[in-house]
Amino acid sequence: MISSKQLVISGGQFTQQHYHGQKAPIDKLTDAISPNAFHDSAARFDPPKCHPRTRVKILDDIMGRILGQGELDTAAKPFLWLNGAAGAGKSAIAQSTIERCIERGLPLASFFFSKSDATRNYAKPLVATLAYQLYQAFPGTEVQAEIISAIIKEPLIFTKQIQQQFTALVVQPLKAYLSRHQLSETQTSASFLIVIDGLDECVEHASQKAILSGLADSVRDSNPYIRIFIASRPEYDITQSFGAKHLKDVHTRLSLDLDKGSDVESDIKLYLSDQLEQIKDGCNNDSGFWPKLAESWPGEGVIRVLAWKSSGQFIYAATVIRYVTSARPIRPDRSLDMVLEVRPHDGDHPFAELDALYEKILESCKNIDKVLEVLSLRMMDIYATVEVSISVALSENVLSYETGEIGRLFCDLGALVTVRIPIWSTDPRNMHLIILHASFIDYLRDEARSKQFYIDLQGKYFSRHMVNLLNYLASCGSDFDPLDASSLGLLAADLFIPNTVNLESCIIPPELLQAAFSFPLEKFLAPHISLSDVPRYALDFVVAFLDMLQIMALEDPTHSYIEDHQHRNLDSVMIRPLQRYFDDDRLALVLVIFCRLGSHRFFPWCDTFRGCEWPFVDARQVGSDVLPNSTFTSIFLNKEEFGDDEKLRLCYLWCHGNRSRREADGFFIEASDRLPYLAYVDYMQRLLRSVPAPTPTLYAKAAKECFDALPLLPMPSFFWKRDARVVDDTEDDPCPYLVFNDKLSVGPWLFVESKKWSDSVPSYEDTVAMEDYEDEQWDMDDEAEAPWELRGDAELSDYEREFVGKAYFTILGYLIFFLPRCGRSDDLIAACKRQQVLCMEKPKNPFPIRWRRLHMEINNYLARV
Repeated sequence: MISSKQLVISGGQFTQQHYHGQKAPIDKLTDAISPNAFHDSAARFDPPKCHPRTRVKILDDIMGRILGQGELDTAAKPFLWLNGAAGAGKSAIAQSTIERCIERGLPLASFFFSKSDATRNYAKPLVATLAYQLYQAFPGTEVQAEIISAIIKEPLIFTKQIQQQFTALVVQPLKAYLSRHQLSETQTSASFLIVIDGLDECVEHASQKAILSGLADSVRDSNPYIRIFIASRPEYDITQSFGAKHLKDVHTRLSLDLDKGSDVESDIKLYLSDQLEQIKDGCNNDSGFWPKLAESWPGEGVIRVLAWKSSGQFIYAATVIRYVTSARPIRPDRSLDMVLEVRPHDGDHPFAELDALYEKILESCKNIDKVLEVLSLRMMDIYATVEVSISVALSENVLSYETGEIGRLFCDLGALVTVRIPIWSTDPRNMHLIILHASFIDYLRDEARSKQFYIDLQGKYFSRHMVNLLNYLASCGSDFDPLDASSLGLLAADLFIPNTVNLESCIIPPELLQAAFSFPLEKFLAPHISLSDVPRYALDFVVAFLDMLQIMALEDPTHSYIEDHQHRNLDSVMIRPLQRYFDDDRLALVLVIFCRLGSHRFFPWCDTFRGCEWPFVDARQVGSDVLPNSTFTSIFLNKEEFGDDEKLRLCYLWCHGNRSRREADGFFIEASDRLPYLAYVDYMQRLLRSVPAPTPTLYAKAAKECFDALPLLPMPSFFWKRDARVVDDTEDDPCPYLVFNDKLSVGPWLFVESKKWSDSVPSYEDTVAMEDYEDEQWDMDDEAEAPWELRGDAELSDYEREFVGKAYFTILGYLIFFLPRCGRSDDLIAACKRQQVLCMEKPKNPFPIRWRRLHMEINNYLARV
């Protein structure tokens, strides 16, 4: 068949048609189409498509379904829905699929929606555009005759419903053609492919539903000779339509967001590597470009970081490449540094294009205030990742929302955020708010980028959420179970705990003061803290709550009444587990040192922050490499069960430094220099003074533990230099690591680290390597009762010798201080006598002054008791 505007030649017969001034059917068809929506339209010049050797798995899967491969035992489904977040690469996959089909000779039609193009952002031209491409794909056949005939029969066909248009202009013409060409009923491959990309970009949501339902009704009773491939974001209306009865069983769903097992991250790395390599080669081959880029640029580490920040979304990686390429006259290496925020950027922001996408999506929200409120609560979770964060149920409880309200709030934001069960869970009730773009959090945190959508966590959101968390915890009752990691109350406490330190930089509103004062602390803790048990999370909450009260009092002394009030409530709870510390010898030692820590040269605080030199070190920042913690973990507290005994963690508080870096949602977050447990230290020391403690009996138990520990250390083989500073008038062996500063609030005595071990601040990689090495060393010593017990001085490294010296020096100091304060104890008397014998056998000691003073105090004690 050959046709033109006025004639049709079909089956050997000549028919001439006259329209007497009316438009010919083909003219009506061309007038109704949107040429910009074609896959090869000039309006889409250089359309996005998959980079070579990337997205291979998903493309093969799509082609297999279109061609019917692997579907011989099951009925072929006419619809294939590819969904994913904004920038996941759906359009590129659709374009690459079309090009693959063209290479195979498969006839097809396509429509690429675009919200920003008024000629293709609505449904009206869809069917006409598809029909025109069908008309062009089958020249001189029944297809053309049927399309022309349908327009002649109904001149207003393009005003009809989508289902009527599609049936008359696409389904029936194909049926007529294929019936004459004897299509096999068992054929599973497509005879014609329709590709609709960006259905979510159709501005009328009702039209999105109409398109899907109309296409479904048109192809319901036909063999799957027509395959319809739709790519879109998983917006609410589209997701609901595919889940409806008329589409549920006739479509196959492929989700780029859920396909975490795919090679998408590797594909992004490959894309970045290839593109940056081309940029480097282009610069280095350009005689006018100087200096040349290093052969190692950009490096695997940079590629890895960029791929991670992409979160599986190609738009981020493509934006990076576009900026690095177009940011001339800035050097590519410097523009890439701006992307990584290694150096400040001037002028346009590297992610202006991405920001425009985020802004456009957020503007579609019906209740943006609540959306930002939910997102800000999620951003308070410093341990959150793209896939793991606080649950929807917790957010709804904390924010006093109705069940299911968050799902409704975010139904229009499926391009950036989705509400679903995370891949690590199988519980249908465990819905989480999944951020699909790691860079989206960056955007919300940067006021210059997000403007009206900026989330200031130090502003209104933070204090409001701290009030919400306290109010929820006050009312959650049995929902708080410190032994059940899934209890909502525990999850709320886990969100509250790390955020109290941030109150220092916020304005504390009256609502938070009231919530802190009225919080039922005793009622909240009493069911969980007993004589024998103090669950870790319950104590973590106590530490954080006390820190919040202290911040309030420091900001305004008139608020100290809140701290006093809650201290009294806490006393009745915390006094119970303290009894064990009076009854157990090792716990008695912990209690005594805790009470004296920092107050005397025999009880120093510790510093282990490499590269920090006195006086720039805050004595509150204590670590785990030097005393007293090393002494305890290695000598006194070596038994595995001790961690279960020391419920109040009085010794561990000395060793947990708080200067750490943590990666969350693509950010390195510098922790506050304040140590939140200092308020707990102050509280416990006040409580112990009121008991009072320590008693002579406790001192005796503590001294006996020290005598038992001393033989576990090999005798140090060195003497510290005599020219070291002596910082007070007390006769003592000089120690180059012990310093004094009476301005320290926790006590003036500080044990600092050797300059030899702190010449420079280690990198993150060095720190990880060091921790791995130390773990290996401890594994080697597992069979020994203590790390040093079976090792002589000659077997120790320089660092270990320094450690042994510090430990020995400190234990001698403990004993000298304890003995004058000890009551009578048969165990301690026996220990003193054993020590007298040891002194006679080995009278020399690397610390002669402390050694002599110790034995003088032994004699005094034995004479006294």
